[in-house]
Amino acid sequence: MDKRNKSVVILASNSPRRRELFGYLGIPFKVISPGHSEEINHAKSFQEVRRVVKTNALNKARTVAPMFEDHLVISADTVVFSQGRLFPKPKDEKEAKEFLWLLSRTPHYVYTGVAFVMGDKEETIVEKTKVFMYPLSRKEIDHYFLREKPLDKAGGFGIQGFAGTFIYRIEGCFYNVVGLPLARVRLTLKQFGIFNV
Repeated sequence: MDKRNKSVVILASNSPRRRELFGYLGIPFKVISPGHSEEINHAKSFQEVRRVVKTNALNKARTVAPMFEDHLVISADTVVFSQGRLFPKPKDEKEAKEFLWLLSRTPHYVYTGVAFVMGDKEETIVEKTKVFMYPLSRKEIDHYFLREKPLDKAGGFGIQGFAGTFIYRIEGCFYNVVGLPLARVRLTLKQFGIFNV
């Protein structure tokens, strides 16, 4: 058996949602905060968005990896992109409401970059999911923010909560919208010898 199968995977993340999702994979893992690594939050094209999430995910993983040289370190970054602009985590509730107003009026894309670092080996993947929302009124948006405070989520909403009732269709991976594309992650873990089946 590859010795890496005996290693605990390190999830470099501050996100409780990613911690929960990663647990679905059924492998031992430990969560370590990457701290506040520098993040890029500007992009105007699909190609730039892919670069942003890959770079941000790698920065997080590289922050933690030197402390765990014999372990596989995984980190992720999720952004929302629509009409030539990024919708990262909102800085306050006012901005989050404006994000939701705009995103409910046009299909948008959720991108997640995932970085895998083990010693000198690095791998990155990017997953894209298209999301369609019903147009929301200002009153509906105000009501949503009375129920939830999704300021820690890209775009200012979480599909797994009440905002899921605003979404009538997605094209792509559901878990990618939550914050971790599990199917792609599992396949990449196989490349590192974590899964043998």
